[in-house]
Amino acid sequence: MSVVVPLHNPSVGFDDLCASLWAQSLPDDQYEVVFVDDGSTDDTPDRLARIAREHRNVQVHQIPASGWPGRPRNVGVRHARGRYVFFSDQDDELFPEALERTCAMAERNDSDVVMGKVVQSGANTPYWPLWRRDVEVADLVRDGVTLSRTVHKLFRRSFLLDHAIRFPEGPVRLEDYHVMGQVFAASPRVSVLASYPCYRWIKHRGNNSSRPTVPAEYWGYFAEAMNLVDTLGGPPDVSDALKIAATGQAFTRPFIASWLKHSPERQAEELAATAQWVDDAVPARLDDRQPLVRRGQLQALRRRDEQAYRAVQELRTRAHAKDALVSASWTSAGTLRVEATVRMVFPGRRVVDPLGGERWSVPGLPDDGTFDLRVLDVDRPTGEVTVRDREVGTEWPVDTRIDVAPERGGAVVRLVAEVDPPHAAFGRPLDPGIWDVRLQLAMLGRSFSRRLSVPDDTLATDVAGTVRPVGTVEVTPYRTAAGTLAVRVRGREARPDADG
Repeated sequence: MSVVVPLHNPSVGFDDLCASLWAQSLPDDQYEVVFVDDGSTDDTPDRLARIAREHRNVQVHQIPASGWPGRPRNVGVRHARGRYVFFSDQDDELFPEALERTCAMAERNDSDVVMGKVVQSGANTPYWPLWRRDVEVADLVRDGVTLSRTVHKLFRRSFLLDHAIRFPEGPVRLEDYHVMGQVFAASPRVSVLASYPCYRWIKHRGNNSSRPTVPAEYWGYFAEAMNLVDTLGGPPDVSDALKIAATGQAFTRPFIASWLKHSPERQAEELAATAQWVDDAVPARLDDRQPLVRRGQLQALRRRDEQAYRAVQELRTRAHAKDALVSASWTSAGTLRVEATVRMVFPGRRVVDPLGGERWSVPGLPDDGTFDLRVLDVDRPTGEVTVRDREVGTEWPVDTRIDVAPERGGAVVRLVAEVDPPHAAFGRPLDPGIWDVRLQLAMLGRSFSRRLSVPDDTLATDVAGTVRPVGTVEVTPYRTAAGTLAVRVRGREARPDADG
């Protein structure tokens, strides 16, 4: 297989990427690294020449500067000799078994694409719903693979070539979205590897495709990418799923998420550009598959109704969730039983219509049917407990029972989960380190991802700060200085006073 890496004046993170590539469990003669230097102006050519001398499984190609990763990636695919291609950025990292595990899954299932788990340090886990279970052969709609539209994945090289799938070249925004639109239009056979972290995003200042963003230009590229499955004659149900997923991702962009903080002039520019994107790419027939907050935003944008748009934006930004640990205790099976409550509060109120359905009365929006304020299944409160490695960013789901009690202005959610350190990583022990206990929550289209708060007197003395041997690890639950719940994990064999 081939790892394709576009480069331009790499600095912070490049050495770590290389170290992760040379540390792969796949034997050197079974993979290669294809570096494509996009016109670097520093000592990169010399560094790459030295790397190629030291590693026989390295190709190096120099091209004139294009300024964006699309062209060097296309060049890398053309020169790659592997059956599979994995795309990496110049400043991220691969986990040690990433190539071996993704290749094995592809071979086992005759996959065109393998989506390996992506993690991120210091930020929310990307595409979290994808990483709850492995899927050997995914349904493109039901299994939610349209959520992931970046290209840090394994692709069958012949699949890319046979369908003439190429990156747009030059200064094009959202080139990954554009490629994944081509991929989904070709009805690929997709597998999901959730049980092992494969790729680690590491945020650094600047990259090889950074320049100021113009709203109208940006949303034009977004609309083009969203419509690509239709343009190429791909499956309509896949196109719809892609549009729904992309719309949700679009509403996290600063143009929308931070709109209330901008100047009136900038608000007007962004509203006009975003509304044009909605007209061009988001069919109204899909509104009842969008959660309430997003439905309100879309409908206000279609009407160019700035007052209504402001009201829905305020609904989204003023929503909050207050969480607290109720109890934590060790079970006889050696699991840490965690019970928490969350009160989710939204502006407005829940009302029952004459037919028995529920609506949400939003301050500033007409409650006469002009806006679709029904509370649908996609609006119901959901939540689960997770554990996340504080340093690396790897996050694992925890089996969670959830009970919901609706309230007039929101809901109270009770979650009960059992953290099982020797088996929490899909049957494997948690790695040594600090693992934060977190909550993943959603209601009405507003998502919350946070560490679980611990009131001062919540942790019982037989739990807080005590070292407990559990299977192959030692676990110490404690309340952090920030007032949240964490567990420290150590390998028992690593401690001189450990039993066995």
